[in-house]
Amino acid sequence: MTSQDLVRGRSKRNSAAPATTASVSRTMREQQYLYLVRLAWSLYRRGLRVTVDLSLKSEPVLIAPRTGAASLRVMVCRTKGIWIYTWGRGDSQRVRVLADDAADRIWEVAQ
Repeated sequence: MTSQDLVRGRSKRNSAAPATTASVSRTMREQQYLYLVRLAWSLYRRGLRVTVDLSLKSEPVLIAPRTGAASLRVMVCRTKGIWIYTWGRGDSQRVRVLADDAADRIWEVAQ
């Protein structure tokens, strides 16, 4: 199997079969999970208890319980080729995954 086969989604078993939609989605969900785990460790180091939920029917989500308020739910999405963390709908409720202050901003909201 060549590197071009991997890019085209071909395997040794079936070199003529392209990647399926399910495999593309799974790869995206895996990337979301990896970014959330990275964020979880950053928040954990700041003393925040968090969990990463891998639901079978929805996208991965980081959950940070808050005292006296609903749990903060952080998701990862890709917009115009840029990965972002989002915890609401407004522009002030999102930050680029690779931003230096991403964990700091989310930690502040989780308090």
